[in-house]
Amino acid sequence: MSEGTEPTVPPDKKTLRRQLRAQRRFLAPQRDRSADADAIAVAACALLDTLALSSPGTGEHAAYEAQPCVAIYRSLPMEPPTRALAEMLHARPATVIVPETLPNFDLEWHELCADGSEGPRLGLEGIAGAHLILAPALAVDHNGTRLGQGGGCYDRALGRRRPDALIVAIINDEEYTGDELPFDAHDVRVHAVITPGGGSDRIPAPGSVA
Repeated sequence: MSEGTEPTVPPDKKTLRRQLRAQRRFLAPQRDRSADADAIAVAACALLDTLALSSPGTGEHAAYEAQPCVAIYRSLPMEPPTRALAEMLHARPATVIVPETLPNFDLEWHELCADGSEGPRLGLEGIAGAHLILAPALAVDHNGTRLGQGGGCYDRALGRRRPDALIVAIINDEEYTGDELPFDAHDVRVHAVITPGGGSDRIPAPGSVA
């Protein structure tokens, strides 16, 4: 380090979230949301084809045993769009579940019907039936660290997932970063990302050889 040069301090989560939200607002008018939606659906379909599906434990979520269960989310206007994703999953067919954020920032799950209406409520443990969990994020680094919106909803809910569930974050291409993101003990790493331009990309576990 040269004399008089201050060490670089990585931004904290709050600062990063503010920067990433501003970036999304700036780039949103340039995006083709219809094309992004289709690309995300195609990538998720290909990823689902690679999964070796097993049924949950005896007596748990028996309705899911005949077909894959996939957890998605209803995208907000500034998030990568998920409507085509839901349509693709219903056409396979798959059981699709989506979260509802509770006042305490936990997630309660319910089935999403093909017409977009709400199906049976599954409670906090509904995520335990999902083979594939497609989660929102503001950014993901190449170690699988996911930066969420800050409420801790998904980190809490992911603690109830089945052990073999594949966790995948859906983000824009520029949000899959080579810079390390801040990681706390309660954070749950993702196994892969889906981006509109890059499709799906598996992330090696930290310390493994890619």
